[in-house]
Amino acid sequence: MLILPLLLALLSLLLTTSFLLRRIAGPENLLIYPLSFALTISLTGYLYYLCLLFHFDYRLLLGGIILSGVLSSWAHYADKRKQFLPAFPSVSKLKMLLMAIAALALTVGFNDYVYRWGDWDAWAIWNLHAKFLFYPHSWTNMFLFADKMSVTHPDYPLMLPSVIAFIWRGVDSISPFAPIAIAHLILLAIPLTVFLALNRFGHVFAAASALAIFALDTKFINLAASQYADTLLALFILIAFVLYKETAAGGNMKMLVLLGFFAGSATWVKNEGQLFFAVFSVVFLCQNLRKPTRVLWYCAGALIPVLILLHFKLVLAPANDLVHANRGAELLILITSPGRYWLIIKHLVLTAIQYYWVVMLLLIIVLINKAAFVKSTPFAVISLVLAGYFVVYLTTPHDLSWHLGASADRLLHHLYPACIYLILLKLSSTGEVNFWTKFKF
Repeated sequence: MLILPLLLALLSLLLTTSFLLRRIAGPENLLIYPLSFALTISLTGYLYYLCLLFHFDYRLLLGGIILSGVLSSWAHYADKRKQFLPAFPSVSKLKMLLMAIAALALTVGFNDYVYRWGDWDAWAIWNLHAKFLFYPHSWTNMFLFADKMSVTHPDYPLMLPSVIAFIWRGVDSISPFAPIAIAHLILLAIPLTVFLALNRFGHVFAAASALAIFALDTKFINLAASQYADTLLALFILIAFVLYKETAAGGNMKMLVLLGFFAGSATWVKNEGQLFFAVFSVVFLCQNLRKPTRVLWYCAGALIPVLILLHFKLVLAPANDLVHANRGAELLILITSPGRYWLIIKHLVLTAIQYYWVVMLLLIIVLINKAAFVKSTPFAVISLVLAGYFVVYLTTPHDLSWHLGASADRLLHHLYPACIYLILLKLSSTGEVNFWTKFKF
């Protein structure tokens, strides 16, 4: 049992990433805290997967992570011009209280919805994959018996299962506590990221409104408590847009590396993350055709996530159930069926009205105030991702009604936090609604 080394390794990753982000973003940027958490999640997932792939000793992996944390801590502590840890001088006590109240409300709601091994996909896919990864000498059996394992989708990316298995190896036990704790922390990370990102630009009322929206949204809490990978993907998509705003506002080239890394890391969370990365990258490339330096920095950040995904998909993972050969005649029939179009549109609209009406209400406010959101890059990305989801439903080999009922709410959940952040940011930055900024905390 390696509980103490495990805890030290996780703390070392948090410290190392927070110090790195502090150098890039500055000590006053409190976004380094949720970003550091997300970086720790992603690096843990990558390192453990590579550890399995190259048959590296788990104890040496822990030791290497701890050593890196010690060295980075010593380097920052030795620099007398910098504080050892960033403080919270720019956050008032009332803002801290608001974040604490929101975290408490989210935790209470989480406890009401969480199950021991999560909902269906958690115990049938994500936690099951983590159980395979727990055994370093037989984890590839998940792919050797792909036909029998097809219902568990062994082609799905392995970030969340890798993080869970990493913790299980440390405690030497397959315990439900690890996936529950991870789901809880991811749930808290999203509202706090939105709050700090909006507060950073002085949009305090919008930031407080975002906390209230998430804390009162039972659907958001329920999906997070299900222990699915969807909320983790929602976090990475949100961070990609937050970092996009940071790069647009400050012109910090190093932030572009982080932007590429988080956008690329979405591909290692879920297959839907690959669609987001492709769309986001194409739009980013088109926007920066005359700025090759920005594109190179972005690509440098995305390189490692993309290489890991490509190796997994080309070497280990079986074919996806939605994408396989010999579907030409079938696809022609599907895309020429008008009834399918109407069913998809109706289901998506009704799902949005039922669960994501806040986003629709905010969009109406945007249109009333004539805020230039529709012509923005984030709107283009979200619209193209939704169009991609539409195409997936249109060409699905499964029963369409079942497929929509089983996944539509989760697909919209992927974009939900980012939409809340982007729309509140746009409203707060628009002259017609600048009365929001008159509310001071």
